[in-house]
Amino acid sequence: MLNSEIIIRRLALIKYLYKVGVQQSVQVETVAGFSILSFHDCVEMFLLLVAEHNDIKNDNLNFMGYWDKFPNLTLKESMRAVKDRRVSAKHKGQFPSKSDIEISRISVTDFLEQNSKIQFGVEFRNISLLDLIAYKNVKNYLEKAQSNIDNHEYDESLTNSKIAFETLLYSYELNKKDNWYNNLLDIGKKINNKYEYLVGQSGREVEWFKDITKTTNQMREVLKITALGIDFKRYSVFQFLTPEVYRDMSGNYNPTSFRKQSEKGLKIDGRNCQFCIDFVLDCSIKLQEFDFDVNQYLQ
Repeated sequence: MLNSEIIIRRLALIKYLYKVGVQQSVQVETVAGFSILSFHDCVEMFLLLVAEHNDIKNDNLNFMGYWDKFPNLTLKESMRAVKDRRVSAKHKGQFPSKSDIEISRISVTDFLEQNSKIQFGVEFRNISLLDLIAYKNVKNYLEKAQSNIDNHEYDESLTNSKIAFETLLYSYELNKKDNWYNNLLDIGKKINNKYEYLVGQSGREVEWFKDITKTTNQMREVLKITALGIDFKRYSVFQFLTPEVYRDMSGNYNPTSFRKQSEKGLKIDGRNCQFCIDFVLDCSIKLQEFDFDVNQYLQ
């Protein structure tokens, strides 16, 4: 049998894949059809975990065979329908209708909630995806952000999500500098205001240089974000929703200096706060896919 820590982490992975399916299921119909693949995959991962937990080899088990091996698994026929829709989509090019997608989402939700309790004694809805985050400080800030939502402290939640994101980038870049302290992830050099020594501090030329400097530095940051594999469209919404945060010389953040987003006329609610938490979670998982320490390549 597997220990509880491994089970929780594996269930968190399953829940993450399930959440991807849920997000796909509410998109336009073409994209929503792919949710069937995600739903089927997360159910299959769950079944594999059940077999592994019970020390049963699954080499000769097909998808529906798990119900014969483990009679206490529920919703057999509902999962058969999900499997059939997956076969139609993946192998026949016949994508499900919106109603079939909705039924599949509800069925898979019920399957995971019922069987997590039966097989592992765990409430699926209580499993935290934040357990997937390897960066401890990032996880801590996101846990605060999630707690803020529960307490309807939406401004605080947005602030903690932004600090979590900045901490994530800082942590990821920390061990990626060479012997000359150049960050391997930097794209070019940040442009400063030294042009003032050439053209002065006033006049149309100065304004032009200011605009070019600002645009170039913004492009540099956008290139880095996209090069890291972060979805720029979601990043732009995240930046719009969250406040500016600043790290002091000791590496800490002072929340009292942050202006509340609700004072800027933004619609601040639990849904927008959850979007920000989910964004940082996805970024963390993306960066964890390939992390490295530059020191291992240096003499």
